[in-house]
Amino acid sequence: MTLAPSRTRNIESRWRAGRTVAPCLLALVMTFSLPALAATQSEEASPPPLAGESNAEAPCFDGRLRIRDLQHADSTIPDGLARVYDVGLAWEADATLFALRLGCPLLETGYQWEGTFFSKSAQAFFSTDTIETQATDDDPNSIPILDTSEGMEVLFVYLSLVRAGFDEDALLGAGGGVTIRPSTDASPFGPPTAPKPEVYYHVSILQRGEVVDVWVASRDGTIYQYNSE
Repeated sequence: MTLAPSRTRNIESRWRAGRTVAPCLLALVMTFSLPALAATQSEEASPPPLAGESNAEAPCFDGRLRIRDLQHADSTIPDGLARVYDVGLAWEADATLFALRLGCPLLETGYQWEGTFFSKSAQAFFSTDTIETQATDDDPNSIPILDTSEGMEVLFVYLSLVRAGFDEDALLGAGGGVTIRPSTDASPFGPPTAPKPEVYYHVSILQRGEVVDVWVASRDGTIYQYNSE
């Protein structure tokens, strides 16, 4: 069937109009979509501040720890440890400290210390954060104790990370913060290259779109990582 010349011209006109409109619609969609996408990515990269918090220099001002926050955490250790021990010993009289974690308090600025205890009589671990117990079949004599009798500090972790080239504004993993634990042959903590026995401070650092796990030795501030090979 052959179309009349007038109908052919009408079809060609509509076809040309469609080719012109389509790129315009695509450009319009991209105009509105790109800012929304950029905003989403920005929100993921930089959590919003807590309600009513305007001081972006305050530790945990948006509910997340940064490397720079470790510079001023030492003053909170005595009170933090006292509370942690009170909760742990209220659980079991023979509870011994196994690990500590420095994180952010809920919906507040500042620092929060939590502990994990082990009890031989209960044959279990206890978290002061969740108030939960976890039974274990591990040999009680193989569970190391995190000794805090001579004090602790976090400032050296900040200094070691900055000297290693990490951005002091880099976020630490939301679920980890700073985890402090002894590492022994029976209960290793950290990469195989990290000497034992030793106490290590573990952080997950979010930098340049990657998560970098590092263990900082308490003895001399040396940083250890798993080999990528």
